Amino acid sequence: MGVRLPGDSRQEEIDLEKSGKVCSLQRYRWNVLQDKKEPMDIAGLFRVEVRLRENTQAQMRLTAKLQEVLTDPLQKTVILELQEQIAKLSSEYWDLEMRWWEIKCGFYVGPVSRGIDFWRAQPKWYMHPVLIEDCAGRGGCCARDCGCCVHRERRWGRKLAAGHCTTECGCCEKARGFELSDEQKTRLRKLIQPENGTVHYEKIRFASLLGLEVGNFENPLDRINAPKIYWMWAWILAVLAWL
Repeated sequence: MGVRLPGDSRQEEIDLEKSGKVCSLQRYRWNVLQDKKEPMDIAGLFRVEVRLRENTQAQMRLTAKLQEVLTDPLQKTVILELQEQIAKLSSEYWDLEMRWWEIKCGFYVGPVSRGIDFWRAQPKWYMHPVLIEDCAGRGGCCARDCGCCVHRERRWGRKLAAGHCTTECGCCEKARGFELSDEQKTRLRKLIQPENGTVHYEKIRFASLLGLEVGNFENPLDRINAPKIYWMWAWILAVLAWL
């Protein structure tokens, strides 16, 4: 083995990787962050990710409305307004993607960044029980059987926007039966993006970044709670792609 570089895997991390003990490995990686205080703008990353989801869910909602009026010649003004809003959101999404990458590139290369990359490489990482419970508790789609959250990435092909409901979710709007006021959106955003240092923030951070939960020692991969129907369709799509 050559000369080690800062951030290279140490023997303890390598041994845990070989052992297959994913929970222990991820916990080890987190403890390294706590010990060394590696510079990472985790709160900033979360803020951008919420905005990416808001943006995409707004586009989905407006696109659905556009489809409803597209063939009505009397709705020409409405159609143009919706098209302009969608185009603006599409441009903003690109800016947000660049901002996300800028923050992510600032993460110190080491055990924690490897742990994040490992967890986020799972297509349905966000279907962790803690994150599902959080979405359901806010009245999001995980409180219903619509399946919007689990299928969101497949519908739009935006990996960075995959995740749970925001103030812009059209399905949630239909379920409520009314649009949220600006005041209600502001209050709900505080639940979606909890303040750094709160118990809520810590729970979301553990689950979102590393698939961990305080007091739970199960393999995080076994806790991804995507419905069986998703895995069936994922398998079918994989076979079709291979053919």
